[in-house]
Amino acid sequence: MAATIAPEVEAAQSIVDRINGSTTYALEVVAQRQEVIVDHLEEVSELRVDVVHEEGTQLEDTLNVEDRTSHEIRIYVRSKVSDMTPDSIDPLKLLTRQIFQQVNNYDSADSRVKVWQCDVEPRQAADKELLRQHGIFVAAIMLRAEVEPS
Repeated sequence: MAATIAPEVEAAQSIVDRINGSTTYALEVVAQRQEVIVDHLEEVSELRVDVVHEEGTQLEDTLNVEDRTSHEIRIYVRSKVSDMTPDSIDPLKLLTRQIFQQVNNYDSADSRVKVWQCDVEPRQAADKELLRQHGIFVAAIMLRAEVEPS
């Protein structure tokens, strides 16, 4: 069967749909799939949740013409904060954790997209330098998803 969507697009869009479809948290904005790596110093005026496909690999598990693909995807949670108090920052940390729980071990309804690894990057779980210098909360979740062949 011919492919109708690129595997990296399918993986990232499935993650976006999973984030936006949660009933366990109230997301003030819609998570979006982005094609480029997010620049943390660009003007961030409101909460943003960006899903960025970073790289993909064709797996060679079988002798078939097409095998599953593996994709590294990063989810960025960013927001301008008015002050450095726990009242401003703690809800963003909680949201990051809730998104992590939403996508960790995710298996799409049609079993085409599966998340195999999911980590909150320690160096970016609320990047202290960006928070202090620019008043921008930035946290990232890195995951590896696999997409079944079409």
